[in-house]
Amino acid sequence: MAKLVTKFKYLNPNRDTNIGGYVKYIATREGVEKIDDTKRLSPATGKQQRFIEKILRDFPDTKEMLEYEDYQKDKTIGNASEFITRALEDNAHEVMNTKTYADYIATRPRAERFGTHGLFTDDGIEVKLNEVSQELNLHRGNVWTAIVSLRREDAERLGFNTGIRWRDMLRTQTQALASNLKIPMENLRWYAAFHNESHHPHIHLLAYSVIENEGYLTKQGVHNLRSSFANDIFAQDLLCTYAMQTENRDSLRKKSREIIREAVEKINTGIYDNPKMEQQLMKLADRLSRTGGKKVYGYLKADVKAIIDSIVEELAEDERIAALYDLWYEQREEVLKTYTQQVPKRIPLSQNKEFKSIKNAVIQEALNLDTEKKIIEEMEETGEEKMAEDETAQEEDTMFWPKNEPVEMETSKDETDDGTIYGSHTHSFRYRKKSKREDTWWSSAYNQARLCLYGTKETKPDFEQALSLMQKEAERGNGFAMHDVGKMILSGLGCEADEETAQEWFRKAYAAFYAKEKTAKNADYFQYRIGKLYSFGYGVEQDYGKAAKWYEKADENPFALYSLGVLYHRGQGVEQDEEKAFALFMKAATHSTKPNAYAQYELGKMYQDGIGTAVSPGDSAQWYHKAYQGFLRIEQNMADDKLYYRLGQMNLTGKGTEVNLSKAGKYFEKAAELDNPDAMFGLGKLYLNSEYENYDVSKAVEHLLKAAKSRHSQAQYLLGKLFLTGEVVTKNTAYALRWLEESVAQENSYAQYLLGKTLLYGDEDIPPDSRRGVELLEQSISQQNSMAAYALGKAYLEGTVVQQDICSGQAFL
Repeated sequence: MAKLVTKFKYLNPNRDTNIGGYVKYIATREGVEKIDDTKRLSPATGKQQRFIEKILRDFPDTKEMLEYEDYQKDKTIGNASEFITRALEDNAHEVMNTKTYADYIATRPRAERFGTHGLFTDDGIEVKLNEVSQELNLHRGNVWTAIVSLRREDAERLGFNTGIRWRDMLRTQTQALASNLKIPMENLRWYAAFHNESHHPHIHLLAYSVIENEGYLTKQGVHNLRSSFANDIFAQDLLCTYAMQTENRDSLRKKSREIIREAVEKINTGIYDNPKMEQQLMKLADRLSRTGGKKVYGYLKADVKAIIDSIVEELAEDERIAALYDLWYEQREEVLKTYTQQVPKRIPLSQNKEFKSIKNAVIQEALNLDTEKKIIEEMEETGEEKMAEDETAQEEDTMFWPKNEPVEMETSKDETDDGTIYGSHTHSFRYRKKSKREDTWWSSAYNQARLCLYGTKETKPDFEQALSLMQKEAERGNGFAMHDVGKMILSGLGCEADEETAQEWFRKAYAAFYAKEKTAKNADYFQYRIGKLYSFGYGVEQDYGKAAKWYEKADENPFALYSLGVLYHRGQGVEQDEEKAFALFMKAATHSTKPNAYAQYELGKMYQDGIGTAVSPGDSAQWYHKAYQGFLRIEQNMADDKLYYRLGQMNLTGKGTEVNLSKAGKYFEKAAELDNPDAMFGLGKLYLNSEYENYDVSKAVEHLLKAAKSRHSQAQYLLGKLFLTGEVVTKNTAYALRWLEESVAQENSYAQYLLGKTLLYGDEDIPPDSRRGVELLEQSISQQNSMAAYALGKAYLEGTVVQQDICSGQAFL
């Protein structure tokens, strides 16, 4: 049975019960402790006033007492009694031998200190029993009653065996009563009486509002009041329980943060072994990257909260967290059992508001993840785009190659997000038309220039020759060549990089595309190309809004539809509209003749995350699979490093296909052979994965080194970490510091954190440098790295490696 027994009722306005009589009964019945001291607020009696005058004559110095000052301000029975008591105590050696004083002390009425009944209420309010009784008889609103009872042994042990102790406790509960009865404090009235029964000391409590029909008490309100009473009465008993509960709660929160932080670190270095948690964290990181406003759980959309909840649920499966949660719940239930035997069913960690901080820790750590790079906005002449170019060229020419003629090789080049050419080699084959008049942009001279630019699987690119041939073709008025010359000069291929000269060629390409769009049968392709120029700021001022308008003109071109969807997805040049982006991707993905694999991939992500549409794992898997098949078809006719890297990632993560580390490795190998730094890094991480059949630390270091030399900051960081810790390679502090410094130079927040922490505390081979260490940690914190914030905050609190600063320490934590 619960230690504190409570019974709540309410009496409605239609009752026949005489509430006034009930209040008189509980205030005066046998066993009530008459502790009412509110009579002290009444005016001082004549006897008191005369006795005070005598004291002042006999002992003039009593006028200096604070009690006399109180009496002068407010001449009540209580103040008079306090002054008389103090004056007699200070002059006891004289008054005890004086008959007048001795007679007064002997006959001093108890009513000066206590009244004739046991009813009490808030401090400072006089309780006149008859008036209270009459008021309740006339009251037509609800009146709530409660009986709160203790076992005798608990009452004796806790000091709740006197009416004064119960009265003092209830006076601290006025706010709780008002809050749970939904009655404003100024309208609340409550009265109680203490009955000191032999077995179960208890109180009777009445509460109501002076405004009729105001207030109500819910089941939760009853629970809250029981809890509030119990916490006050059993405060001493619960101190140890609360301390243990708090300790377990803090330990659970801390351990959760550590586990999530460790998971993120391992994911970033490619050695994490929980695919489900990794997928959820990556999904969260992706959603957060496209979420504006505060990155705090309470401010996020429902779908993002659902991802966070699923991560916390997965976290709760960890045996360390489960054990701590059980301990916390045991302490909580011990508290609940003080006032109820009906302990509620335990709720999952993800739904427990006490541990909301864990959700915010998950958010902060997810922000530290290195998410998969966004799909390249400009799909510059990939295999799918080449089909559109071919179709346009065929419509402009007058003659076709004979069907039995061999195909002519045609190459293309991809671009990075900033439009610069970046280590990509693509090849596609098709039947070409031959024009008697070499006046088409897809002339043999242009194709020869592209062959030199991109090379083949057998021959390497010859950038200088390509630039020479491309410039000649551009000077003949070939808009495609003008564009390609601009890209080569911008990227420094075959020449020194020169943005100003590159922009001159882009301006010429823009003019050529603009003129061609007026006359071409398939104008939509040139509208799309003009839109891309605006997207990247090639030859025109970068303007996403104008890019969107050109893409809209080409509303039947799958590449334009995809590019427009990207703008709506990101909110660039148009108001962000995920539903609109979803519709555009769908239209591009389901194009009747040229379904766009990149749009299909986006649909897979949107169905997966519930962006622009409802979450649908089935639809997500279907579109990922279609995208994967589409990428495979493109791969058959081209050797593109980014496509190989994408296929490797999809095999690594199981998107669109089964997880296949072996295939992932092969695709990464192909991309790495084409000098793709991301693939080199991915391959390095894969070789460190103990589940990979070709696990090989030396090869991992080899590929990471190649990526690091290509200025891949994550590869530089991972190399530094491997050689600093010496866990899987021989420790080499100097080599580790070299690569960490390289990564720091590129503002990698993880490198800033690791190097900063290492310098802050020093190492067996590294002398401490607290100034630089703090500087690096602050740089990492500025990039929202919570690990750095924790490290620096802890250092300031401890005060061992930096001067102690409690305020700064708490601010970082």
